[in-house]
Amino acid sequence: MSLNSTKNCSVPELLYNFKMFLLLAVFAVSSINVFAQTSTTSSCSEFASGPAAWPHVLNAALIADGESSQAEQTISINVTSLPAEGANWRVYKTGSGGGNIFDGNVPLQLGPNHKTVSAVDFNRAVKFQFNSGDVEFDVLTLNGVQSGCVPLPTTSTVSFCGDFVNGSNSWPRVLNAALPADGASSQSAQNMSINVTSLPEGGANIRVYKTTANGSDFFGPSTALVVGLNTLSVTAVDFDRAVKFQFSDGAVEFDALNLNGENSSCVAPPAGGTLLSDCETFDFSNANWPAIYTACVLGDGNNGAQQTMVINILDMPAGATARVAKTTAGGSWFFQNAVSLSPGANTINCNGVAFDRTVKFQFSSSDIEFDILTLNGADVSCEVSVVEVSGCMDTNSCNYDENATVDDGSCTVADCAGVCGGTATVDACGV
Repeated sequence: MSLNSTKNCSVPELLYNFKMFLLLAVFAVSSINVFAQTSTTSSCSEFASGPAAWPHVLNAALIADGESSQAEQTISINVTSLPAEGANWRVYKTGSGGGNIFDGNVPLQLGPNHKTVSAVDFNRAVKFQFNSGDVEFDVLTLNGVQSGCVPLPTTSTVSFCGDFVNGSNSWPRVLNAALPADGASSQSAQNMSINVTSLPEGGANIRVYKTTANGSDFFGPSTALVVGLNTLSVTAVDFDRAVKFQFSDGAVEFDALNLNGENSSCVAPPAGGTLLSDCETFDFSNANWPAIYTACVLGDGNNGAQQTMVINILDMPAGATARVAKTTAGGSWFFQNAVSLSPGANTINCNGVAFDRTVKFQFSSSDIEFDILTLNGADVSCEVSVVEVSGCMDTNSCNYDENATVDDGSCTVADCAGVCGGTATVDACGV
């Protein structure tokens, strides 16, 4: 991976317009990627056989599933092709008395199609029925689970991704981070990061909703989303609570979404990143903090500017941490408390002061894999170290070494005796 470099300690604009280095983006209609690999309602094995008029059925819930059948049932399908005569779909469900209910018989459209069946307080069956086996699709999610009949898309939208639930008219899509019923885990810090690839015309906003100690509602400020990496964090508390991240528009498109360290299954996982140990920009001489990045050095004229590092972690050892080491006005060293790292976007801050100083970001492990690393909003240089292998690099030589990266002058060109057999010349060896 190659990142543009900067180690300037001057105060830049803190606009985190970051790009995830993911799989090759493919553009298509309706803000959903169209892939070469598609499936149909007749060829996808996840569809069961239905009655003659509705021959292809997705079973969302069965009475035998018990309590889980009472939950909300959702389906999203991105249609890429329809038969000439079109195709319809509908919902079949059982009522509280066990009777059959059919509703929502409507034509499918090219692009995203969605259905939601509200939760109930009794066990029931819910099925999504299709009247044609020739409906072609490239994305299908049932109750937030991506179909195995097609590959994961490289991008999704807030309206399409099953990780989100429906909200209010003003905030129509919601990502539930914690609910009071979650108990102790709801008290923990809640973190969300989303890498936005496209915004609707007029933009879109995000805000935090949470409940307080006495159970009342609290709404955080509305913040405009930007193309690039967006992060929101909610600090830990000592009571059970709800925390939700609310979006003002479902047309927000993204290629990475991480909630409390878990990557969303709505999009393909990020492409491979870089290990800190392979990034020569870091200092690896300290055994206790084996990966150290120097943000600025006393005497650079940094004037005590705030230093902010953001690292987007793809994989990491359990329990990895980071901390800030900085010099004080008197020249002694001060170490901020170490903070726990997690997969996804991590922000590490060192507040500004009124004097020049040295600031370093220290990591407890060099085995952290990342795909974004920025200092004060600018990409950090990361020349990847290469292990050198000495050997002959002349392809016309009898002792050519295909693994060699440095020619050591050992190439044998004049005589192949003992290599190709006999006392032959290089040409006779067939090289």
